[in-house]
Amino acid sequence: MKTLIKICGLTTQESVDVAVQSGADLIGFVFAKTSPRCISPEQARQLSEPIPEQVKTTAVMLHPSDAEVQEVCDKFPADYLQTDAEDFASLNLPEGCRPLKVYRDLPGFDPSDIDPHVLSLFEGKNSGVGELVNTSRAMEVARHAPIILAGGLNPKNVASLLQAVQPQGVDVSSGVESDLGVKDVQKIREFINIVRDYEWNREHEK
Repeated sequence: MKTLIKICGLTTQESVDVAVQSGADLIGFVFAKTSPRCISPEQARQLSEPIPEQVKTTAVMLHPSDAEVQEVCDKFPADYLQTDAEDFASLNLPEGCRPLKVYRDLPGFDPSDIDPHVLSLFEGKNSGVGELVNTSRAMEVARHAPIILAGGLNPKNVASLLQAVQPQGVDVSSGVESDLGVKDVQKIREFINIVRDYEWNREHEK
């Protein structure tokens, strides 16, 4: 099975183009105002114009109000809205926009809370800071439900995390940056190539 690759926090056309050309499946644009990767919906719409239909876009938000979601999605019709799972109870998603629920490894978290029939995202306590996810906890979650693994992934550790956790997808942001909020296109290429090489090796070992 193909591993989904999400490259998150893109802010330039070059980084978007390189991610798409290298084989990313999901492109994430951040609208959380506290993030160094935050852009406007208008910028996201412009950056996403060359993205082919088979590559999906994600509006990444943090505890948004329903009005904030509508404002973003009116200007940037994303395929997915990504925010913490508990936020969705108070949100009305626009037609065509699917939820990508984020579950965090916080005290009291129970893997059985995740719907085993829906793809979700699992990460550590904080987003976009390079904080490595707890591998043992992630393994437990991945046995229960299909997840995109996030939290501290980078070109150096993604192959070992794929082997240990066996998630359905991987998500990277700070792990492919040269400076805070500044994507390194060579690291984006390297990350994606390593994931695809891992897949090829796994298939040919059978």
